Amino acid sequence: MTTRQLVAGLVAAALGLATAVLGVVGQADLAIAALGLLLAVLVVVLLDIRRRQGEMAKRLKQMAQRDLATARKIDRLRGLPADVEASGRRTLDAVTGEVRSTVGRLQTAGDRVLTGIAQERLAAAERHVELVGHVGGIGSTLTSLGDGVSGIREDVASTKKRVDGARRDLLAGQEELAQGEKRRLISLRERVDKLGYEPVRQIQALMQLDKRIDARAPLPPTGGWAMEPTTLFRLVRLVDQTRPAMVVECGSGASTVWLAYALESLGGGRLVSLEHDERYAEQTRRTLEEHGLSGVAEVRHAPLSEVEVNGETFTWYDPTAVQDLKDIELLLVDGPPRASGPRARYPALPLLGTRLAPGARIVLDDVDRPEEQEAADAWLAETPGLVREGSETDRSALLTYRPG
Repeated sequence: MTTRQLVAGLVAAALGLATAVLGVVGQADLAIAALGLLLAVLVVVLLDIRRRQGEMAKRLKQMAQRDLATARKIDRLRGLPADVEASGRRTLDAVTGEVRSTVGRLQTAGDRVLTGIAQERLAAAERHVELVGHVGGIGSTLTSLGDGVSGIREDVASTKKRVDGARRDLLAGQEELAQGEKRRLISLRERVDKLGYEPVRQIQALMQLDKRIDARAPLPPTGGWAMEPTTLFRLVRLVDQTRPAMVVECGSGASTVWLAYALESLGGGRLVSLEHDERYAEQTRRTLEEHGLSGVAEVRHAPLSEVEVNGETFTWYDPTAVQDLKDIELLLVDGPPRASGPRARYPALPLLGTRLAPGARIVLDDVDRPEEQEAADAWLAETPGLVREGSETDRSALLTYRPG
């Protein structure tokens, strides 16, 4: 009960008491007047109660509307995973259909190539048989001419041997061509088959990365020229496990931002990224500033220059850009680009090996390419204490430096 209603109640009680007393003492007029006032007070009290009930009902209605809106939002949020899953399934079905169509076209093209090679080999064999028949006929004719033409017969025999040798070379070349085409077709089919599940792996890695790091600005895209989500996720986990104080990266980009976030979450560590393209280096610096990571990561412009390693000349980053670096605990080799020259990434370990800390980890990206695989094999053969870890993704290799 409100204060106003309490006062009105007391007034009504007083008027009721006054009415009773006036009625007892015979003051009928005053009793009627008091009764009228009592009724007026009661009407005012009832109107006030009615008004407050209306306000209460209005508030309850507003609360109900807010609860209804909240419930609708919750229902939409509950349905969001199902919508995302349905969208993912539709995308996967579309990719799978396209992959199957591509495989069918490749199989048809491969069959046509093999059929064409077989027809060429058959035609060459027929031409050889015909040529051998002609040569045999000429030999018989020359034999009948007697000993005077023996020299000619020897020339024909020599010609026949050369023809036979040419035939063997032709057949060997055709066989080698067929085997090469077959190997390329098998490799192509394997890559196409891989496309059926590769997008799922990359999406899963990207989702795990998104949960791992709370980005403060839009993140740069992954895949294509940039590092794939599976390799990025592996790098972030490696930083969590090893907690490196010094990380050096050959080639800046999306990986620079993810590595900087991973080091920041540990509360320490420094990242130095080498970049040969000055404009791209400045772009990466701006991205780091947008994410508030300039205090963790540094992008150094290191133009490509000629360096000598083991008596050979290579094109690599300017060595003066790494003179102050030491005790490197994690080295990521994702540059220079292949277009800069043969075995472009090989000089990384020979030039930075003396600056590695014991137990340092080296990650080499793009080892599905022959030149990077050749670089990894050369490092293992030339660097005592360097071992290759067993677990690796399709496009990166992990090595550990354990000097004696």
